[in-house]
Amino acid sequence: MRKIFYTLWLRNITSACLAMVIFTTSSMIALAATPENKSLMGEITVSGQSINGTAPTVTLNGEPVMTGRTFFSAGTIATPENINSTVRIGKLGYVTLTPNTSLSLSFDGNAISGTLSAGQIKVSNAEGVNVKIQTNAGLVTNESNLASNFTVNAEQTTQQDTDDDADGNSALGPILVFSGIVAAVVILVLVNRDDEDDLIVSPVR
Repeated sequence: MRKIFYTLWLRNITSACLAMVIFTTSSMIALAATPENKSLMGEITVSGQSINGTAPTVTLNGEPVMTGRTFFSAGTIATPENINSTVRIGKLGYVTLTPNTSLSLSFDGNAISGTLSAGQIKVSNAEGVNVKIQTNAGLVTNESNLASNFTVNAEQTTQQDTDDDADGNSALGPILVFSGIVAAVVILVLVNRDDEDDLIVSPVR
């Protein structure tokens, strides 16, 4: 009976692991099959507390929008008081706007550019992405051969480096690796227990 229980447990664990592998592989294939122009669309997220207590919004090309709105290149986004917003641009990186910020943002296959007319932004770019932000004081650029995180103020021409990870999905890899290790250990333990049960010699009647 005990052996049957462990066998069923092993099958369930194995099925769960296989399902996780299939799901991860399918997601990677779907991402790889996405047309290039799809990856050049940004997505807006909005956070903070609005004055009237409603869902926080920002303006995109003069229109109020909430989290989940698609951002196309050459758009202008502005944040009101107490509201932050992030534009995630696929593999290129992301740009975060602090409250009371106005930014005209453009991007293509390997570049992020924009005009910061008010406020402050934080830019996080992947390796090989060229960043150029025009401020009221001058042009701010990055070292495109390196992944970087830096803050740009509309009234300054210097950038302030930050320590955040340039890739918002960077934690996914270690999590999947850890899950795989745990699953392998569980399967190994269960198999060893089954082997030990098989080695038990029945007593002589």
